[in-house]
Amino acid sequence: MTQSAMCIPLWPARNGNTAHLVMCPFAGGSSSAFRHWQAEQLADCALSLVIWPGRDRLRHLEPLRSITQLAALLANELEASVSPDTPLLLAGHSMGAQVAFETCRLLEQRGHAPQGLIISGCHAPHLHSERQLSHRDDADFIAELIDIGGCSPELRENQELMSLFLPLLRADFDATESYHYDSPDVCPPLRTPALLLCGSHDREASWQQVDAWRQWLSHVTGPVVIDGDHFYPIQQARSFFTQIIRHFPQAFSAMTALQKQPSTSER
Repeated sequence: MTQSAMCIPLWPARNGNTAHLVMCPFAGGSSSAFRHWQAEQLADCALSLVIWPGRDRLRHLEPLRSITQLAALLANELEASVSPDTPLLLAGHSMGAQVAFETCRLLEQRGHAPQGLIISGCHAPHLHSERQLSHRDDADFIAELIDIGGCSPELRENQELMSLFLPLLRADFDATESYHYDSPDVCPPLRTPALLLCGSHDREASWQQVDAWRQWLSHVTGPVVIDGDHFYPIQQARSFFTQIIRHFPQAFSAMTALQKQPSTSER
């Protein structure tokens, strides 16, 4: 993968693996949230984290409030930076799953389909989120984020941080909450093999809501349940990568994440 503005490398490939996993984060997610991923390489593929406009090295750009616009940017970047012979895996959690799905759809249409798609912790596009935050005032908005677990209570007490991060958080929630289709019939099911993941105690995306992605996909496994709440990819990183390696073994030459078996279940 050549230099990409939207993708930060977290670790390089090793053991001769040529696969590349690109991770689209949740709303409000940035490189700091995935710092411990970088410290412990759990798979032998290369891993990159997508960063949204307005943060990290793209902080000079205005944040986008549209999933399809974010996906179009990412699809263009991946086409320009990923070699056609590189096995590409696209993963996304929560809002990132929406971007990953739309990016995969664009890449399929352009003849550059990924080898796999991982949709994690997100309701299907024809369903609505259990809670809507974008219309809340600032105090309620932050309180809801704290309840979800995606925001430190310290943010509420620090006006400087509030002024910096609140516009980015609001842009992300505008994007994810406005992403909706009336029916899966709006487009043919994606052909890319897909893995569905959900958290055992996730109040934001239930097993049934994640399972509804089946109507949008031709070849799908799961949902596989991982112990944890909505942020299980952060809390249970080893389990997260174990499932990806297990379901896309052709992309991995050494099953490093399987050296330590986590507790998971599949329904």
